[in-house]
Amino acid sequence: MKKRRLLEISGITAAAAGVIMIAAGVTVQYLRSQNGYTGSVIYAEEEFATPRELVVITASMPITVEYGDVDAVKVAYTGGLPLIFTEDKGTLRITQNDTFTIDLFSPRNREAGVTVTLPHKVYERISLSSSGGAITSRDLNAGDLEFSTKGGDMTLYGIDEHAYVRTESGRIHAEFSSYSADMTINAGSGNVELLMSPESSIYLEFFTESGTFTSHRPDTSDESRYGDCVEMYNGAKNKLNVNTSSGDLDLYLY
Repeated sequence: MKKRRLLEISGITAAAAGVIMIAAGVTVQYLRSQNGYTGSVIYAEEEFATPRELVVITASMPITVEYGDVDAVKVAYTGGLPLIFTEDKGTLRITQNDTFTIDLFSPRNREAGVTVTLPHKVYERISLSSSGGAITSRDLNAGDLEFSTKGGDMTLYGIDEHAYVRTESGRIHAEFSSYSADMTINAGSGNVELLMSPESSIYLEFFTESGTFTSHRPDTSDESRYGDCVEMYNGAKNKLNVNTSSGDLDLYLY
C-alpha cells in the first residue's frame, strides 16, 4: 500500500488544492493535477521505516547514502527547496520534484544536499541518480546497486557487490577490496579511478575510443593490450568492465 504524508513547512504549505510557495515576494502556485505532484514534502529531517528498495533521484542536489547505527532510515536535507517521497510496496523513493526546482532560493540551493542513513542490512536494490549533483556511497550492500549521473561526480566506497555505474561526463572514484559479482562502469568522457587491495585478484576489461589506461600496480605481467582494449586477469572469478569514449582509467593500490 502506498503511504503518503503531508507536512507543513515554513514558507511552503501543502494543501488539497495544490502547493503554494512564497519567497522573496514571489507567490507561485503549483496544482497537483497539472504538475504531477505526488507524495509528501521533506524539509530538514525525516524518518522512514526500513524499505526493501531505496531510490533517490535529484536534479542537481548532491546525494550521500551510508550505513549508520540507526533503527530506521534517516533523511537529512539542507537547502531551500523540498524533496518529495513516496513509500509503496517496500520501496522508498525520494525525488527532487521538477515542480520545485525553479531557482527561488538560489543562495541556499547552491548549498543543498541530501544524506540518507540506512540501518545495516542487505537491500534488494539501491538506486542513486542525479543529473548534475555528486553521488557518494559508503559500503552499501544490495542485490543490485545502481549509480547514475549526467555530469555529476561519483565517489563510491566499498562497492564489492553487483553494481552498475554510469555517467556521461562526471569523474568516478571507486574503491573496493574484492567484488563478488560482475560489475560494469560506463563513463563516457569522464575519468575513472579504481582503488583495489594489493591482495585482491582481478579480471578487468577496459574499452575506450580515445582514453588512456594507466596501471599503478608494481606487477603488470597479467596485463595485455589489443586494439582499443586493455585486459588484466590473474584468476578473479568475476569481471569488471569499464567503458569510456574519451575518459581515462587509472588503477591504484591502497
